[in-house]
Amino acid sequence: MSSAAFYQVFYQKETLFQLNAPSVEIAVPGDDKQDIETAKPQVSSPTISAVPNPVIIETKALPVQVKAPSFPSLNHKILILTDDSKNRTLIDSEAILLDNILKAVGHSSEKTDILNFSFLPGADARQVLLDKRTNFFITFGVPLIKLNLDLLLVPYAPKLVEGIWFLMADPLVAIDSDKALKKKLWLALQKMFEKV
Repeated sequence: MSSAAFYQVFYQKETLFQLNAPSVEIAVPGDDKQDIETAKPQVSSPTISAVPNPVIIETKALPVQVKAPSFPSLNHKILILTDDSKNRTLIDSEAILLDNILKAVGHSSEKTDILNFSFLPGADARQVLLDKRTNFFITFGVPLIKLNLDLLLVPYAPKLVEGIWFLMADPLVAIDSDKALKKKLWLALQKMFEKV
């Protein structure tokens, strides 16, 4: 296929122009006994020609990236995460247990952000860590990997990371029925809150 035929198929209805590059001819000394100083280059002017019937190429817009919902705003220095896909709020026995746990370390449920992982609009908690939006980050049955936090935590072993205390524990329902887990949680919380 010749280049003119290709352009005609590829650019059917568009007007295209072809520029021919200028050519330069220089006389070489000794060939026709002309001196270099008297030799003048001959430059041909560019020619423009239209290619008939070019093709119209339709472009598709790139898909718009929708920003994922962000982690909820926090109002208190303690953040507690639970995970219950059946109930949006804590059931009574868990709410009482959690309130007693917080009172034991000198805090209360009213001054704590308590969130249910199953009902979070956005589960990416990296910005919470970057912005230092909380001082204490306690999860009951929610692995940090689900929150896009790449922290290695041992259950019931509090860890200070960039000014924020992290603690991972079993779900409240498991702690409520197990005295050994209650004791482990109590010891971990004492360590976290001892200097507050």
